[in-house]
Amino acid sequence: MRDLLAHADLARYAGQFVWLELSYDEPENREFLSKYGATATPTFFVINPQDELVAAMQSGAMSLAELKQFLDRGSSAVLAQSQTPADAALTRGDALMAQQPAEAAKEYQQALRLASVDWPRRELAEASFVQALQDSRQRQQCAETAVDYAGKMKRDVLFVRTVATGMWCVVPPDPAPWRNTQLEKLRPLAEEALSLRVSVRDHRDSIYRTLMYLEVARKDEAAALRWGDRWLAELDAIKPRSDDERSALDIARVENAQIVGDPNRILPTLRASEKAMPNNHNASLRLAQMELAAKEYDEAILACQRGLARRPGAMSQAWLLEIEAEALEAKGRAGEARELLQKALTAAEHIPSASREHTLAMINKMLQSKSSAPQ
Repeated sequence: MRDLLAHADLARYAGQFVWLELSYDEPENREFLSKYGATATPTFFVINPQDELVAAMQSGAMSLAELKQFLDRGSSAVLAQSQTPADAALTRGDALMAQQPAEAAKEYQQALRLASVDWPRRELAEASFVQALQDSRQRQQCAETAVDYAGKMKRDVLFVRTVATGMWCVVPPDPAPWRNTQLEKLRPLAEEALSLRVSVRDHRDSIYRTLMYLEVARKDEAAALRWGDRWLAELDAIKPRSDDERSALDIARVENAQIVGDPNRILPTLRASEKAMPNNHNASLRLAQMELAAKEYDEAILACQRGLARRPGAMSQAWLLEIEAEALEAKGRAGEARELLQKALTAAEHIPSASREHTLAMINKMLQSKSSAPQ
């Protein structure tokens, strides 16, 4: 998204918005992140300066057309003297989405009930409703609703977003009959979404990931690898225009290899990226992840140390220390690994976002497992 924002023509919005970019990894942003519940990146808010309430909210990457629609929606919510009942419900849903997705789902559903047949934001509300169902773990309703709405949508970015969200609702293994029923309906829609030029890179990555996970769950590694190879071929065909785009592509490569496949397939690209971005600690982190997966423990340790030297924020610092600890453990240096995990725990205390508690719990679990292991 940074790359899109850097190249987007948003001149007509000059003077309408005060633009603010906040990192989820900086302690001074904790108050904002806690207040507005930003738990995923990227997350976009339009905030009413009069009452500091959310006028519009969208998580995940957007196309330029979606971004402009999002800004227009936020602007109209702030400036309008009154809203239609459907628009008001949509705004309430956005305000609740980050922290109370189950309640947001009710508001989006209400918006759809109240809307006129020709309401221009109907498909946006439908996509938002499906997202809220996923975020609140109402997986069956999420999948069923995604199938129902997507089949009737225009084949644009909202169709792709809805299908991608619905696919995540059938990825977790569930023995209930509904899962396989909805999966068989969603799979062709997912393949259709991949055929559309309008699809955003992040949404394509998401669909490829779910297709790979589903094949792994079926114990068909060959099919998962075919999807993975197709995905990697797409990524390799893109010439990044900026460091941000290069980083996004590398994240997708790592996500691909973490599902199934040979990490050595992507190590040359990750090494090239670290050289191309010498001040980027995330480039070192991604490289360390895959070197660890490839059992190149000495190289993983060195990559972690390079990343830590680049002054990462609290979350990345904790993550790099965890990876280095795992590599040391694999080399039989358990005492040093425990010391690094203690440092990771200290770093994690300063994570400003909602990820702090999850990260602390994970590191404590790692420490406990090492304490109980035979010496």
